[in-house]
Amino acid sequence: MNSVYSSWSNIFIAHVKRDILTNSRSLIDMISIVGFMILIIILFPLGLGPIQEKLNIVSNAVIWVGLILAIMPSLEKLLQKDFENGWLDQIATSPIPLEIVMLSKGISYWLFILIPLIITSPIFAILLDMDLKNIPWLVISISAGSLAISLIGLSGSALILGARRGNILLPILIIPLMTPILIFGVGVNEAININESPYGNLFLLLALTLVYLVISPFISALLVRIAIGR
Repeated sequence: MNSVYSSWSNIFIAHVKRDILTNSRSLIDMISIVGFMILIIILFPLGLGPIQEKLNIVSNAVIWVGLILAIMPSLEKLLQKDFENGWLDQIATSPIPLEIVMLSKGISYWLFILIPLIITSPIFAILLDMDLKNIPWLVISISAGSLAISLIGLSGSALILGARRGNILLPILIIPLMTPILIFGVGVNEAININESPYGNLFLLLALTLVYLVISPFISALLVRIAIGR
């Protein structure tokens, strides 16, 4: 049994490395995502006007909404290339569990695309003039919630495989699933602002992340098999 778990972990690590190396050959997605986030951070205060109180109310939500909107175009490509070149067909017909491969896809996307956004989120917070006491909680909440967002995006990407209008369908399908993540993620810092404990929202956020960590690989693998069998 231990040898089975060891072989699965080796498969998982190997596929995570493969995806990161593949994505690192073309940095355009990561650059465009960070650039889009910067544009949101710059343009949103201009739309609100010079009133600081308004910015204090919405700055936390702006970062969360900006993160979700910025990664949306890249989610469509998460599985598309491997589907078009037949790599997913080979994996699906091999002895390698497709669920492990799907989990590695979600984790590698989180490491390569979302971790840079997490690292730069304190800069975004400073640009929006957030209170310094909120910045550590912002980083913690985004670190937990972004993994759930990555796994939801993985399932959405598997669902639209082969669809002609996938770029239109994807936001409609996955944004409702991301809404609880947004609510609890924003709620962490809102609790700090009103001098309440943030742990309730944070624990709910972690619970949702763990749920998606369990179910997303199985759902994604099922949807990939359906797409391959069409």
